[in-house]
Amino acid sequence: MNNKSGWKDEMYKPQYPIYQQIKFTLDLATNTGPYKRVYQPAKVVDKILLMPMPQNFLEEMRLRCYDSDTHEAVIVFDGDRENFRILDPMWIVNMSTSDIGKLYWHDIFYEDKDAHQALKFQRVACFCYYRGIHAGSSWSEQH
Repeated sequence: MNNKSGWKDEMYKPQYPIYQQIKFTLDLATNTGPYKRVYQPAKVVDKILLMPMPQNFLEEMRLRCYDSDTHEAVIVFDGDRENFRILDPMWIVNMSTSDIGKLYWHDIFYEDKDAHQALKFQRVACFCYYRGIHAGSSWSEQH
């Protein structure tokens, strides 16, 4: 089956149906039973995996901006410290309370063409700030 589909990863392999005959029913003309297609249940993830983020590291943050070449939010620090890149806005959920507060108070810089993508990073920071969601909180306790 792998040679037929050419898929290397089992998780992303397409589903092929299994044909099962429906019991106790026969077509009188052909003397065979009808078949139905049965698909296996989909493989899904129970929990969203979040990137482990450093905690309390934004004290020396100068600004944050959206990089349209790599489609990442870039946090620029003062001094010789290396810039920090955030690929997915949901990574902000796994930051500490003080870091989310810093991101809330410092707006993200972006070009007009990238406004839709860049504002996703700002919205997640605002959502986490107002709802009290951070690395040490439990989502079930917030509601």
